[in-house]
Amino acid sequence: MAKFKVIVEVSMPDFHLDASLGSHFFHNVTSMNVGYFSIPDFKGNDFVKFEVLERQELVWEGKYVKHIRFKEEMEILMDGRKRTAVIRINENVD
Repeated sequence: MAKFKVIVEVSMPDFHLDASLGSHFFHNVTSMNVGYFSIPDFKGNDFVKFEVLERQELVWEGKYVKHIRFKEEMEILMDGRKRTAVIRINENVD
């Protein structure tokens, strides 16, 4: 199975997200086989299970950025044309 990395940008209550839209940014992301998710306001079906993320290996943390690593493989499904995506993981992973 191919290795795949994902960037997920999420708004916070006191810090609204302006999604990265630069063409150089997306050229670099796609050429490095990195997925990009933007969740600006948690509307409709948008959600993140933060409790699952908190249980993963912390690689690095800054003021607004957290780099985590999952021990188990996950399934990443993205459709850029429909602007839909999901990351399926085993929630029992510690």
